[in-house]
Amino acid sequence: MIWFNIKELETRLKNGVLSDKEAFNYLLITLIFSSVVTYIGGSDNTNNWFIAIEILVSIVVTVIGTKKTFDINSAGDNKDYFKRFLSLSFVTGIRFLVLLIILAIPVGTIVYFVDKNLDINENTKDLFNVALMAVCEVIYYFMLINSFKRLNQ
Repeated sequence: MIWFNIKELETRLKNGVLSDKEAFNYLLITLIFSSVVTYIGGSDNTNNWFIAIEILVSIVVTVIGTKKTFDINSAGDNKDYFKRFLSLSFVTGIRFLVLLIILAIPVGTIVYFVDKNLDINENTKDLFNVALMAVCEVIYYFMLINSFKRLNQ
C-alpha cells in the first residue's frame, strides 16, 4: 500500500496493477479516518471515556460492516465492488436518513420529557448517546449488507 508517493500510485492505477484488495484497504482506511476525524477538537461537556468508547465502537462497526460487504461481493460475482459500495452506500444513507428523521420526532419527544421530568446524570446521557450512535451505525451497515446480499444472489 502506497501512503505518500502519488506518482507511484498513479502509475499503478494507469497500468491496472492496483488490485481490488489494495483499493479496499484504501477505502477502509478512509472510512476509519472519517470515523475518527469527527471527534478531533472534542467537547468539554462529554467524558473522555465515552468519546473513546464511541470512537472504538465506530471503528469496529465500520471495519466489520465494510469487510462484510467486500466478502459478500467477493463470494458472489466479484464485480465492480467500488461502484456498488459507493452507489449502494449513498442510497442506503439517504434511506436511513429519512428513517432517522421519521423516528427523531417521537424519540426526541420522549427523550425531552424524560430528561425534563427525571434527574438523569450526565454519564447516563453520554451512555445513551453512545448506544444510540452504535445502534444507528449497526442499522446502516445492516441495511447496506442486505443490499449487497440481494445484489449477489
